[in-house]
Amino acid sequence: MLSDVARRVRAPEIAPPTAGDPPELGGYEIRGRLGQGGMGVVYLGVTRSGRLLAIKVIHPERTDEREFRARFRREVSAATKVRSRRMAAVVDFDVDAPRPWLATEYVPGPTLAQAIAELGSLPEPAVRELVAGLAEALDAIHREGLVHRDVKPANVLLGPDGPVLIDMGIVADSDATSLTTTGLQPGTPQFMSPEQARGEAVTTASDMWSLGAVTHLAAAGTPPFGTGNLATVTYRIVHETPDLSALPPGLRHLVGACLAKDPAARPTASAVLTSPADPPYVEPVHTGLAGSGVPLDTVLGAESSSAATTAPDRPTAPAPSDRVRRRVLTGLVAAGLVLAGGGGAAALVHFLGPDDSPVVTDPEAEGSTSAEPSGDPSPSPSSKEPKEKPSATPKSSPVATPVDEQADAPADEQDAAPARFQPGAVAIPAQVQVGQELIAEATGWTPQPATTACLWSIGGEERDNLGSCTYTVALDDVGKTVQVRLTGARSGYAEASLVSNATGTVPQPSVPQPSCTITLDDGQEHLGWMAHCEVDQDPNVTYTWAWVDVETGETITWAEYGPGPRIWLRGSYKGHRVRVTVTAERAGYRSAEFATTFTLPDEPAPIE
Repeated sequence: MLSDVARRVRAPEIAPPTAGDPPELGGYEIRGRLGQGGMGVVYLGVTRSGRLLAIKVIHPERTDEREFRARFRREVSAATKVRSRRMAAVVDFDVDAPRPWLATEYVPGPTLAQAIAELGSLPEPAVRELVAGLAEALDAIHREGLVHRDVKPANVLLGPDGPVLIDMGIVADSDATSLTTTGLQPGTPQFMSPEQARGEAVTTASDMWSLGAVTHLAAAGTPPFGTGNLATVTYRIVHETPDLSALPPGLRHLVGACLAKDPAARPTASAVLTSPADPPYVEPVHTGLAGSGVPLDTVLGAESSSAATTAPDRPTAPAPSDRVRRRVLTGLVAAGLVLAGGGGAAALVHFLGPDDSPVVTDPEAEGSTSAEPSGDPSPSPSSKEPKEKPSATPKSSPVATPVDEQADAPADEQDAAPARFQPGAVAIPAQVQVGQELIAEATGWTPQPATTACLWSIGGEERDNLGSCTYTVALDDVGKTVQVRLTGARSGYAEASLVSNATGTVPQPSVPQPSCTITLDDGQEHLGWMAHCEVDQDPNVTYTWAWVDVETGETITWAEYGPGPRIWLRGSYKGHRVRVTVTAERAGYRSAEFATTFTLPDEPAPIE
């Protein structure tokens, strides 16, 4: 187990403070140095009651950067939202200090990097415990809509109670500064995902790639893409497939899935999450949604080869049962196909030709359609799609389906067959959010349709929008993907229908971030202060305030009014640091928190 591994590693050394180090920060005595990086220094601090803290202080040369301070404030606020036993809890901070600092609980124990350097590869049971703990930490981070961005062995502590993930490089947007950035590009090369190495947007899937890379190093003793200079390692990460033969067989599927080049093909943290006593696993799911992560039990399976070789070009039969659907999807994922779908609808798949161009299906070339459906969940490729009504779940890859209105006309009237479109694509945004207006557009068609009509599908279910090609994402759409079937028409041309790619899963919206500036009024009747934390309130949002004495951890209450934007702080709190946390909540929305800490004067002003 990991505890046995930690005991075999030399205890981390704590360097004494240097002449230039401060004797205290925020009222906490500085006992030593835990480390130093490009962004600042980490000190060992202690509270008056003897509690040990890890205090990170920003280098002086970064303190004059206004934008950096603003981003640092956002990151600290975000860090206070994540609560997990696998994370180092935030205790105190001051983003407005001459040198901003952040204090977290001190976790005694070596880093994973130190353990691997001294011991080499770890036993498989210890690696499984490591994976479970890191997945638990990442799940807590990702549930808050945040990304760590720097999962690496040096940021994993082997604590007394299991692994602890530290140094959260949390961002609210893709270019926000991380707390642990050592340069312009957050992350460590050997553990950066392909999209992160290319400088593209980083999502939670990037953290899962890093988890796979860390797991490979822990289990095999070497990183999955070897060592070398930055350019060499980055090229391998982006273009090459890792050799997993050095891993225990029981870990290869997990690591291979996490190291998928396509972010949408990686499992989520919640899927990998398990208890430390059990091996990591992934719960089976019934659809492969872009951005939701592919279940590990579909990467390889006993039924994969047969299902992959018999998958039809254009399945149009009634939706199969969950059991059949899972079997078909398993084969398709193993064959490397792109899947889309949602809810309980069947995933429809279309094979693109060698040039990746959409295939236009001709009703006359495909034969006749039976009046009654066969009921076979895997129809033959010659099955023809009903003309009366489009499928409830659009196909994931574009398929143009011209509707020949002369198909049933007498032979002498079929000589002047209408021309056919050369469809291009149906464009909608890849990532959407609640309240966003989507406009489906026919792009690259030859010729361009004169008129268009659309049928929207949300999570695999049709949404009646009266043929409009405009759709506003609703709160009920959270957790679902959006697709649209666009039908184009033009005089002299047969109508053609094309289906867009699915969007990413609609994320849960967040309430606006609250904020306040602390003001203190002297008491009117007793020695003390009236503290104010007033926020700009949205009438649709509920706000709560929590005031805490940082030194004792005591929640401060005011019986007359209860917790709110103002509170009475009696004179006995003089010199104490007080933290106030404002929580904003709204039904169906992700809550938001703002926290700030201030120090009371040593003495209240006398009453005149």
